[in-house]
Amino acid sequence: MAARTNPPPRGAAPQAGFLGEPLRAWLALGIGVLAVSAHSALSFGMSPLLKPITDELGWTRSQYAAATNLRLLLLMLVAPFAGQLVDRFGARAVMAAGAAAMGIGTLGLATVTSLGQLYAISLLIGPGQACIGSVAGSALVLRLFRRRRGVAIGVLNGGDNLITSGVHVGAAALLLDFGWRGTLTTLGVVYLTLGLLILLVLRPAEGAGETAAGDGAPPARARLGDLPWREPALWLLIATYVLVYAFITSVGIHFPAFQRDLGRTADEASYVYGLSTLVGAFGSVAIGWLTERTSARAALLVTICGLAATSVVLWLPGVTTTAFYGWAVVYGVVNAGAVALLALVLNELFGAGQMGRLMGVAMVFCMAGTIAGNFLSAAIFDHYGSYVRVWEGYTGLMLLALIPAALLRRIALPGSRALHPS
Repeated sequence: MAARTNPPPRGAAPQAGFLGEPLRAWLALGIGVLAVSAHSALSFGMSPLLKPITDELGWTRSQYAAATNLRLLLLMLVAPFAGQLVDRFGARAVMAAGAAAMGIGTLGLATVTSLGQLYAISLLIGPGQACIGSVAGSALVLRLFRRRRGVAIGVLNGGDNLITSGVHVGAAALLLDFGWRGTLTTLGVVYLTLGLLILLVLRPAEGAGETAAGDGAPPARARLGDLPWREPALWLLIATYVLVYAFITSVGIHFPAFQRDLGRTADEASYVYGLSTLVGAFGSVAIGWLTERTSARAALLVTICGLAATSVVLWLPGVTTTAFYGWAVVYGVVNAGAVALLALVLNELFGAGQMGRLMGVAMVFCMAGTIAGNFLSAAIFDHYGSYVRVWEGYTGLMLLALIPAALLRRIALPGSRALHPS
């Protein structure tokens, strides 16, 4: 099936700006990078604070994890409705509200003294993360860009990788100078400042959905029920990404422990995985560029083949530290590429008009895959006492993911709701 690449109209004059896109679009992309990074920064920034918080307040790790799981559950439940709001009112209001919620919530975390307060604050931070993450960011970028959507989404996700790779280090440095409460206070102020920047830079209704006529006006209604639920392509994509997210998030969670089991130091493990994150910042852009030369679905098949190959390396015996650095380069590219391709494949199949809702629903299933993959990895390790069986299992799952991805590449979508700019 031919890719729906939303080409510019024939004979149209090149737009002023950079790479054929208006400067306004690139400015919004910069805000999107900051917003998506803010979504990720809370998880990365909280990692160095876990021990001092639980030690000072006398909480068990399980008690703290329960509050974290509540936040993630709320994020998952709110994401589709955040996308619905983006489609109806635009990214500006939704992102700014998310930044405000996270800022106020993080400032609240800096003063917490009881588990009850921790749970109450999670009720605010979880929805805030849903509003400021890739759901709104992807919708904003895809609706403002016309010619370089692949590169733009690559920059959106690659910039997130680049910024959040330094958050862990920054949080650890602040912890030494100001303690965990001072670190959280600083993070809260940053979120509130970002909310103000979003309000100043983005325009009202910027990034809202389009009508069927493509005139740029907000749709009269933006309902979850209007999504293409009966289209096989949607469910094939969801099936693919449940498997993909189960693998890539399990690597993120379990790779350091896996390397320690192989006799490597904590520093060696962090350097290897840190390299994959850094490479991913550029790999995401490269995969986005590839979609502009082929199609998003073709690029998805390539990245899944790459994920399958990198999963095999994890369970091969005798892999040296040097070889794992090579693994990190390849994995960084295909991992970041897979994340970026979710929005690009959705756009290729259904257009940008419902992108907020489509991304919100897709992220629910991606997070479900994350949770299931984490439990699966832990259960297999507990049973066998080794990660070898875990990675062998994921090799099978990545090969299985090629089936819906290949079917997705071939399927036709009569009556598609894709919107083509005129």
